[in-house]
Amino acid sequence: MSAFYGFKANPKRLVEDKAHRLFGRDAKVAVTGARPAPPEAKRLNVPVGHYLVDVCIDGQFIAAAHARDWRKAYGLLVIELEKAYEASLTA
Repeated sequence: MSAFYGFKANPKRLVEDKAHRLFGRDAKVAVTGARPAPPEAKRLNVPVGHYLVDVCIDGQFIAAAHARDWRKAYGLLVIELEKAYEASLTA
């Protein structure tokens, strides 16, 4: 999805679009994000107060990222998604 008259898709949608470009339009993409409570954050090894996002494609975990700002977390997830795709090509 491209910008149209200043409109920019939300960060979650940008991750979904990138996943479809890399893994195919038929891929079932699930992007989730949440700010875990302190006990849950400790269990997940995520700093308290950070927003945690991950992407699963066709039911398989592909990548995760976290940042204090939720928009930045989704941006980092795009980078992790690209790294996972590159790794799948060389495997």
